[in-house]
Amino acid sequence: MKTMKNIKFPLVLKVFVLITVMFTLNGCKNIHETPDGAVVAFIIAAEQRDMTKAWNILSPELQAHYNSLGEKMRKSGRGALENEIARITKFKKVKKDYTISVDPANGEVIKIVMNSGPEFKIETVKTDNDYKIKNSASMKNLLEGIAAEITNKEVY
Repeated sequence: MKTMKNIKFPLVLKVFVLITVMFTLNGCKNIHETPDGAVVAFIIAAEQRDMTKAWNILSPELQAHYNSLGEKMRKSGRGALENEIARITKFKKVKKDYTISVDPANGEVIKIVMNSGPEFKIETVKTDNDYKIKNSASMKNLLEGIAAEITNKEVY
């Protein structure tokens, strides 16, 4: 007989619970109306490999950066953002591996804090009442923070 401790919940259920908690904490607001909500929404989109959702959480500056990369390096037929996310073969787990917190000094900076100590800072920016990932340095930190395993092969 399985006890509750032995039951493994699928990723979709974990994501649903995470989104429910975010909506509850934010008073049922649009998840992108807060900096930490935007980061969580991006993580979910990346794990689901949903490039449309992920793209919509990037600032115009960051979208322009990826468009520029795509034009310069495209060989695979896939976008630069999609290639970066595709390199992640395994994602870290929230709470087990890291936590997400708002920087007390600057509410637009979100930290992914590893349980082993290191932290990754992600800057967000408010655009049209929604928060977005601000720049390429923040995206690099975000992807490094959530990736448990990354392939190092050249994808372009």
